[in-house]
Amino acid sequence: MKPFDIIRPSSGGVVKPAEPITLEVTRARGDDPFGPYVLSPQLATTVNVALALEQPLLVTGEPGCGKTALAWAVAAQLGTRVLEFHTKSTSVARDLLYQVDSLRRFHDASTGDPRAKDAGTYLAYRALGEAIRSSTTTVVLIDEIDKAPRDFPNDLLNELDRMAFDVPDVEPPLSFRATAKHFVLITSNSERRLPMPFLRRCVYAHVEFPDAETLAKIVELHCGAPSQSFAALAVRRFLELRATDGLVKAPATGELIAWVRVLQRIGIDEARLAALPLGELPALETLVKMLDDLRTVRAG
Repeated sequence: MKPFDIIRPSSGGVVKPAEPITLEVTRARGDDPFGPYVLSPQLATTVNVALALEQPLLVTGEPGCGKTALAWAVAAQLGTRVLEFHTKSTSVARDLLYQVDSLRRFHDASTGDPRAKDAGTYLAYRALGEAIRSSTTTVVLIDEIDKAPRDFPNDLLNELDRMAFDVPDVEPPLSFRATAKHFVLITSNSERRLPMPFLRRCVYAHVEFPDAETLAKIVELHCGAPSQSFAALAVRRFLELRATDGLVKAPATGELIAWVRVLQRIGIDEARLAALPLGELPALETLVKMLDDLRTVRAG
């Protein structure tokens, strides 16, 4: 596959192309919870566009397709770390920057602890805030932003544009502005539409479901190098299952990897795997996660 130039922030803060390297497969780093990652040429190019423009990359795709793991793939190529923020339905924009433990401060004040007079004692920086304060490049992951209240993305516009933030909760107030370049990766499962002003500030990528050849490569990388014929067969049966009419949640890449690992552990041979009807595939519950879908597959 043709290599792609990944854009590295230089020590002087100027973004410039590094030596050509491939983003096709990224091996695991010591702090990488996901392992090898296979990128399509289009996704690799889009990552480089976001790095060159210094804009957040918004990534959509079905659950289990590798949106979150992409952060570690980019971090491994940049030789840096990932700062994670996992969005909740109660998240507010400030949570991504910093938090003040008001409950602990109130407890300390009620016991006469003199530390309670200084709010800075209870101040902790979160993913984006920690990145902005960092003197070295980081990858910031804002995971599943569509879970947050609607105002959450718009409340981050200034901070993402300026890569700066204020902390008015302490005395004297604090202000920070980034001195290094950072890559911000935002994932969404498209459960709701994001605000237009927020979308305008992002580079966008959609992770398409991999083809059979790419899926076989992913299986070989993640599952202890099974034989090519076994990997191809497992992918073929997986795609047959995925194509079943009426599924509410089709299995994704994450389920495929888990399923193949189970098949290896229980020692299923290729002849049996090829002959079984879909509804009798071993460890079917690894692939199908809803009762209605399980009934649909077993009904054949």
